[in-house]
Amino acid sequence: MKILLKFLLPCRVSAIAALLLTGVFMKVNAQYFGNSSQVSDPFESQYFTNRYLANPSMAGIDSGLTLNAAYRQQYSGMPGAPVTGAFTADYNPGKRVGVGLIAYNDKAGLINRTRFALTYAYHLPLNRFDQQLHFGLSAAFAHTSLDPKGITGDQTDPAIAQFNARKNTFEVDYGMAYTDPHITLQASLFNVLGYAEKSGNNTSDISTFYAAAAYKFNFEGTVNSIEPEATFQGVKKYNSLLNVGANLILLHRILNFTAMMGTQGNVSLGTGVTYKNLLGLQLFYLTQTTQVRNYTNGNFEMALWLFIARKK
Repeated sequence: MKILLKFLLPCRVSAIAALLLTGVFMKVNAQYFGNSSQVSDPFESQYFTNRYLANPSMAGIDSGLTLNAAYRQQYSGMPGAPVTGAFTADYNPGKRVGVGLIAYNDKAGLINRTRFALTYAYHLPLNRFDQQLHFGLSAAFAHTSLDPKGITGDQTDPAIAQFNARKNTFEVDYGMAYTDPHITLQASLFNVLGYAEKSGNNTSDISTFYAAAAYKFNFEGTVNSIEPEATFQGVKKYNSLLNVGANLILLHRILNFTAMMGTQGNVSLGTGVTYKNLLGLQLFYLTQTTQVRNYTNGNFEMALWLFIARKK
């Protein structure tokens, strides 16, 4: 369904056809719980650069204030190609507490999806060796709308206004993690209210859970560290996704290279620079899955981050 939508939605269609194609996402005319808008296409930056994107417990894991912005362009050259942006801010005020904000927008053809989340996290030290447990909850509001300007037909059709007048979706995400100077273990459950909702719709291709395990090897010299990671992501009504890769940091933590490979046949490569451990830029390129590689280009992603009042 996801591939079908991404190819069909960029086309100009009638109002009724657009509603039929997008009606699977949410119920009409209702405030409802339990139908996640957490889509299965993750940002590449969530693996090493900004783990808060995939796990609420990572909010405020570093000292001070952390700002992140990510932009992704998919299927370049296609009319109405998906474009996704995200902004996160997380802060550690002390006393083992972390708070955060995520703003997310995804536009593909006629469909525009927006999501805002507020996060509270608690970081529990286990001993003096910097071993910690982390727990986090995010409360989110999500909305999906149609762009009437892209519709060929009667743009005053009441069905369009009815679709766009729907209220926001309320969702809750839960995350937990274990960290020490070498190991990072993560687990996230997206939209926990959906598991108690028996009358939810049949929305597919959304993330249900996320798990990751990483181990960092530290070195002295030109190579500062290498961190292999494996991630496992559940997708509703699809096979789960396994990704494996690593992050290599060089030259006094100024330069890094990342690579990830997924079970769908896609590969991502990334490189970035960091200035004095306070400001960074990361670029990624993700090849398409084997099913659509002959029809379209891959994804390009850019991520910026800024650390304020961070301990070096």
